[in-house]
Amino acid sequence: MKITAVDIYIVKIPPARPVQPGGKRFLGADYYVSDSNRRSCVYSVNAETVFVKLSTDEGVNGWGELLAPTHPEIAATVLKTHLAPLLLGARPLDQQVLWDRMLDTLRERGYTGGYLVDAMAGLDIACWDLKGKALGLPVYALLGGRYRDKLRCYCSSVPGGSVEEKLEHIARLREEGFQGVKIHTFGRGKASDLKLLQAIRERYGPDELDLMYDAHGKCTHSEAYGIGRALGELDALFFESPLTFEDRDGHSRLAEAIDTAVAVGEPLRTIYTFKEWIASGAIEVVQPDMGRNGITEMMRIGHLAEAFHLPFAPHLSAHQGIGHAASIHVSAALSNFMIYEYQPNALRVSADYAQVQFRLENGHLTVPDAPGLGVTMDETAMRRFVTAHERVGG
Repeated sequence: MKITAVDIYIVKIPPARPVQPGGKRFLGADYYVSDSNRRSCVYSVNAETVFVKLSTDEGVNGWGELLAPTHPEIAATVLKTHLAPLLLGARPLDQQVLWDRMLDTLRERGYTGGYLVDAMAGLDIACWDLKGKALGLPVYALLGGRYRDKLRCYCSSVPGGSVEEKLEHIARLREEGFQGVKIHTFGRGKASDLKLLQAIRERYGPDELDLMYDAHGKCTHSEAYGIGRALGELDALFFESPLTFEDRDGHSRLAEAIDTAVAVGEPLRTIYTFKEWIASGAIEVVQPDMGRNGITEMMRIGHLAEAFHLPFAPHLSAHQGIGHAASIHVSAALSNFMIYEYQPNALRVSADYAQVQFRLENGHLTVPDAPGLGVTMDETAMRRFVTAHERVGG
């Protein structure tokens, strides 16, 4: 079996209602940064992603998705001009070999992260989906089997503009079966965030609700130590990305000083970078992102974490059905899985064209048993959201 063509789809789903301009500085019509948050990253008004489809000479295909919440054209260009031509004529079942070969073509130029590895992740996921379909097995079986058939989830990005609104939404989440929530920084400073966290813990004790906090790398050192100590008193599960993402030493010192586990992974791409962070003690909860690591590399990162006796809690944000399904299979196949990040919005907006076999039941995600990833893509239904389509080969 050989790869004969690679299809690349840029998808942009418009918002259900206009994005309010307050507190935002727009960079053109679609992208903005937040004026209220220190070191704000770029956001899109749309739900954006890149899908890839691998076709073979035996008629079997596989789908992948990379994380491209903004400017997906960049990763799509990398796919079209660099990576997809490398895969033409290759055996899709050799996904480990293909991953290493793709990375080898980038190393000497210094391109071992960012958009380049994101693009690799999409192709890698598609290889695993294709392999599962060709062999008639779910991906978790190809990874060595599953330790669990359901994944405990926490809900991320709790809506609400005030403490009371967030508490009301958390009450609804608990009714749906969620036993954990992650609060993202309000962007209003340490005092405001601690007020919210303390209010949640006063309402729900540690035996009722797991509590996590994501600072998005925005804390100063003094803020991180203060918040970290408070999180220890609140018995929080972990403190995510407290400091600037380049500050590995700062994360290491913080992890040593506070009781709450420090969680990092979203900006890291390969096992080599994770090795440095883990070995230095800068990560206590390992959070690789499927759309930036791919299945092959995420499994290696998960096993590396296991060797250091660290839990694995995958990062997910704007993933649609393919990205979620791939993360679910890996989470099922790792012994050190801790908890799964669940954000329903992207799944909802992509439901028109991505039929997923996994289900959310009482705060847990079921692991699909269908061959491959367990996602059926309707290219006809997807077409109205596709802003660009390129085919390499075939």
